[in-house]
Amino acid sequence: MKHKFASVAASILICFVSIAGTADVAKPQLPTEYTLGSKYTIRYDDLDLILSSTVLEVGLSDRRAASRSDKRNVTTKIRHSNMSATSFEGNRVTFDVFDDEREESLLEVRKDLEAVPDFVPFEKFSKNEQLAYWLNLHNVAVMYEVASAYPIKKIKSLAKGRKSVWDKKTMTVAGVPTSIQDIEDHVVQNWNDPLVLYGFFMGTVGGPNIRSEAYTAENVVEALKENAIDFVNSLRGFRLWSGYGRVSDHYELGVKYFPDFHEDIKSHLLKFAKNSTARQLAKTDRFRANSYDWGIADVKDGAVYHGSSFNTNPGALWAFIEVPDPAGSGGMASVPGVGTLGNDSNLMGPRFQNVNPQAMALFRGIKKRNQRRMRRTEVTVEEYVGGEGSRVTRTDAEREADTPSSIEERDDPIVAL
Repeated sequence: MKHKFASVAASILICFVSIAGTADVAKPQLPTEYTLGSKYTIRYDDLDLILSSTVLEVGLSDRRAASRSDKRNVTTKIRHSNMSATSFEGNRVTFDVFDDEREESLLEVRKDLEAVPDFVPFEKFSKNEQLAYWLNLHNVAVMYEVASAYPIKKIKSLAKGRKSVWDKKTMTVAGVPTSIQDIEDHVVQNWNDPLVLYGFFMGTVGGPNIRSEAYTAENVVEALKENAIDFVNSLRGFRLWSGYGRVSDHYELGVKYFPDFHEDIKSHLLKFAKNSTARQLAKTDRFRANSYDWGIADVKDGAVYHGSSFNTNPGALWAFIEVPDPAGSGGMASVPGVGTLGNDSNLMGPRFQNVNPQAMALFRGIKKRNQRRMRRTEVTVEEYVGGEGSRVTRTDAEREADTPSSIEERDDPIVAL
C-alpha cells in the first residue's frame, strides 16, 4: 500500500511539473526589432485604390451637435438611422458597395500584408515603416469584418463581448496567430506615444478617421497628427458636460499613456486643441472616458432602405462633396504580393448606386457645416493698449487667427519617441 501511494504521489508530482512547464513556455510574440535608416519600403497600391474609391472625407467638425430635425424631416424612414450628436462627424466608408467580389479584394489585400514578413524579415524595416504596416493591416482587417457583417448599424456587437471578432486570431503574421486586438496591443506597447491611437480605424463614427490613402513611413506622423487634430476638436473626442470633460472611450486603448488620467489627458488634448476647444478645456480639470458613438462609419448608416426614386439619383451627391482622385501613385512595388489588383473597374466605379435618406441627411449636415464655416460675421472688440482704449472691428476668422494655436509642431520622427 505504501509503495502504491508513493507511485500515485509521483504521478501527481509529474503532472504538476508538466503543467508548470507548459505555463513557462512563452507564447510567440509579434516582431519588435527594427533597422534605423532602412531602405526597405512597403507599397500599398491596392489598399490606396480601395481607400480612395470608398472613403468619403467629411471635413473638420465645428463642434455643433447634429440636428435631429434635419434627419427627421427627410422621411419617416430616417428614424432608423444614427441620431447621435456626432452622427455628422468622422469620415465614412461606402460599405454598401462591398459585395462578395469586393469583400474578397479586401481579404486578398489583408492576406498580402500578412505575408510581407515571409518575403522580407520584419526587423529589416524601419520603425516608422512597421508602424504604417500595423495600422494598415489593422484597418483593412476592420474594414473586412465590418463589410462581412453589413448591413449592421452598431459595431459594438462585433468589437465587444464573447463573440467579438476583434479577439479572433484570423491572421498570421511572421508565424504568429494574430487578432485585431493583438495589433492594437502590440502598437500601444511598442510605440511610446499616444499619437498612435489615432491610427486605429474602428469601423465606428465615434473612432478616429479612416483616411483615403494608406499610411506609409513618409506620411504616418503627419497623418496621425491630422487625425489627432480632427478627433480632439470634434465632439467625438472631447466635450464639456456638467463641469466634467467627457472624452472618448477610445482613449482607454492607451491607458498606459495617461497614468495620472485627469492631468495627462488634459495635457494631451491641449497639444492638438484649436482655440475654441482649448477654451473649453480650460474650464475643467476632471475627465471621464464615457463618450462613444458605436454607429457604423458608413455613408448610409448601415441602412438597407434605399429611398424613393426622388432621392436615388447618384448625381445628387456631387452637390455636396468632391471626389478625390482615385488614381494610385504608380511605380514598382518593393515587396512582392502587394500591388496585384491593378485598376479594378469594380473598385473604381461609382461610389454610390443611390442616395438614400440617411446619406442625404449626412450630406445636408456636411453642407450646412461648410456654409457656417464660410460665413464672416463682424464683432466689436474693445482693447486697451498703453492705458488707452480703442474699438476694433474684426471678423471671426481674424479674431481666431490672432489667438495663438496650442497645437505643437512635431518634426521629430515617431520612431524616436
